[in-house]
Amino acid sequence: MKMKTLRIPLVMLALSFLAIGGTIYQKTKEGNQLWSSGKYQDAFSKYTEAASQAKGPEESLLHFNMGDALYKQERYDEATKEFEQAGTALDKKLKEKAFYNTGNCYFRTGLANKDIEQLKKSAAAYQKALEIEPNDQEAKHNLEVVRRHIQLQKQNPPPPQCNKPNPQQNQDQKKNQDQKQQQQQQQQQSQKEKEQQKQNQEQQQKQAQAQQGGEKKELSKEEAERILKSLSEQEKEQLKDSLRVQGETSPHGKDW
Repeated sequence: MKMKTLRIPLVMLALSFLAIGGTIYQKTKEGNQLWSSGKYQDAFSKYTEAASQAKGPEESLLHFNMGDALYKQERYDEATKEFEQAGTALDKKLKEKAFYNTGNCYFRTGLANKDIEQLKKSAAAYQKALEIEPNDQEAKHNLEVVRRHIQLQKQNPPPPQCNKPNPQQNQDQKKNQDQKQQQQQQQQQSQKEKEQQKQNQEQQQKQAQAQQGGEKKELSKEEAERILKSLSEQEKEQLKDSLRVQGETSPHGKDW
């Protein structure tokens, strides 16, 4: 939601409220001029220098201006601290404006982060401003707007966010990933070596079997020749024996 929709003006205390002089007066004046020129960081530096020398009510006024300069830079967390210090002032007008701007800061951070606790703090700050100045219509309007956002957050809470790992966790995770990757590479290399070794063994076995097969083939051939030769001689002997027997038993004695 835009600032103009919320009607949240930032209040710049006039220099006349600072009943001080000397160096504090001069630095505050310079800070006001820088703020009017849109140089909010430079204005913050001048207010800080002045606050370091101021005490009491003057210091509270300078903390308000410091918060104002930080708010313009959208440094809401830092601005909140300055406005809260200004809220301890005895001056009711300053106190009311400090609570009002504190509500602005909490609303901005709560809306950006979808943080219901920040929105509740915003509502509490506007409520304190209204306790001091009940007729502050802008504070009333902003309080109602914040309350509506609180109800919306209750009805539609944001999903839980995972904790972000710190740098050390990131380093540990990267180290673990590198170790796992290295282990996987080693396992793959070992597997390849085993497969290569298995292939070599199989090839050696095939070669040995081929050699043995060749030797057996040659021996079988030699043995076959000897057997055939032996059988041939036996057959001759058997044939002769057979003829002799037939000749002795033949009735005619003329078979041989």
